[in-house]
Amino acid sequence: MIEEFANHVERGEDIEAGNSFRGLFTALGELLNSFKEIIVDGLCWFPRLMRWQTSKGEVSPVFEDNRNEGYYYRLKSYMDIHTRQEYPKELIQPEIKPENRTDTMEQLAQNVEAAEKQVQLMGVKMSRNHM
Repeated sequence: MIEEFANHVERGEDIEAGNSFRGLFTALGELLNSFKEIIVDGLCWFPRLMRWQTSKGEVSPVFEDNRNEGYYYRLKSYMDIHTRQEYPKELIQPEIKPENRTDTMEQLAQNVEAAEKQVQLMGVKMSRNHM
């Protein structure tokens, strides 16, 4: 799921994370909800999930999350992890590629462990809903 998130960001794509009509999240949506940090109402980012090293510094993507519900994330810009300076998507996007990812394997392993726990919790929630 972390790879799926990174691939969406590297392609500059928005993320459909669930179905608001049915109130259901995809596995990626559950992961994003657990790592989401609100910047201001309607804007969020996931600096603990994935980062990229760019000419402007280490950045993480900023998404518009309509109504903060977590069903659809529109990639808006990038923000420096340390200074919180925001940069337009068009300026940074060419530098957002796999070879510029900065998370260490240890961080990724921790993220994978957290994701596995989320998937297990999601499975429990889904089985309860089917009873």
